[in-house]
Amino acid sequence: MSSLRNSVQRRAHRERAQPLERQRLGLLEKHKDYQKRAKDYNKKKAVLKSLRQKAAERNEDEFYFGMMSRKGPGSSITRGKSFTGMVDGDRGNKAMDVDTVRLLKTQDLGYIRTMRNVAAKEVRELEERFVLAGGTEQVGDDEDEDSDDDVGPPTSQPQKPKKIVFFDAPEERERALEAQADDEDDEMQDDDGGEEEDEQAVAARRKAQNLEKLGRRLKAAKKKLKALADAEYELELQQAKMAKTATSGGITKSGRRLRVRERKR
Repeated sequence: MSSLRNSVQRRAHRERAQPLERQRLGLLEKHKDYQKRAKDYNKKKAVLKSLRQKAAERNEDEFYFGMMSRKGPGSSITRGKSFTGMVDGDRGNKAMDVDTVRLLKTQDLGYIRTMRNVAAKEVRELEERFVLAGGTEQVGDDEDEDSDDDVGPPTSQPQKPKKIVFFDAPEERERALEAQADDEDDEMQDDDGGEEEDEQAVAARRKAQNLEKLGRRLKAAKKKLKALADAEYELELQQAKMAKTATSGGITKSGRRLRVRERKR
């Protein structure tokens, strides 16, 4: 019976077509197309809802080192020692040509040379002032930055730490201030007789403080001069390596040393 039923010609069920006045809008959407569109819309809506909830409940102090790479967490482990911490991928920056970079480095070198000359002049002036102020110790460039030894003679006595006192009422604070003022007046009256003896000590203390200040300024100026000289040397080396003709040697990443061909005479 089934074979007989299949042999009978049946009516062809055709899908509804787009009306003539709406043919400009393309094919008519069928129910299966609507199902796919609705499923995709609901999926996107659920994802956005989940992301909004995560953003609202996120911890602002959360951090992990995988954030430093677009490849995701664990890239620093998989890449090993070659991981530099820089974000991977193209940032849209265009590399400048060699001529432009060479010109910019020439300008940078001129600026650094000017600043180095200014720093050298400042060092010479500070050295002269340091010697005229009575300084005998030479401020070295290779001193330890973390050392607490000051240049010159010792300064005045260290200041006593301030004591914080809390009062329960403003009247107690006023009485304490009046008592402190009375004590200071008594001390000033006691010290009036020995002002002449203390003038020499005050002058010596001011001289020592001035000498210490000059020593610190001289040390900072020499440190700045050394940093500018190192930067100038590095820029000169880079400029020599970027020259159109080989003017300096070097070492490749593989450790092979480059040799400069000399002109035969």
